[in-house]
Amino acid sequence: MELNNFLSETDKPICTDSICMNGRGIRVAAISEIGPGTMMGFEVQGKYYLVANVEGDFHATDGLCSHRAGQLWKGKLDGHIVQCPRHGSRFDVRTGEVVSQVRIPLIGKAKKLATYQVSVVGEDIILNL
Repeated sequence: MELNNFLSETDKPICTDSICMNGRGIRVAAISEIGPGTMMGFEVQGKYYLVANVEGDFHATDGLCSHRAGQLWKGKLDGHIVQCPRHGSRFDVRTGEVVSQVRIPLIGKAKKLATYQVSVVGEDIILNL
């Protein structure tokens, strides 16, 4: 399986090796790569995911905003709330729920993001798909 990860500080993708576990889990990063209060985006087989570290707990959601596909890992993480950098929609990374809508309501509304289970195995963060 191909995995691309995108650090929130840059637009340039950084490719890493992925490890399949039980046919569903993908190693996306080491614990040390996503410190508390930070997040990272990943592309797995053409779909984007966001993994956020909220006070040592890892949470995963869809990586693109449900409004206009803003790259959420380029947004701002405040506690457990991620803000889309494009139009300002805010989501709870624990549940995927929309916390606040876009800044310009005439251009549509954001919808709840899908969430995914994250496991920590040793020093590895595993995204369970």
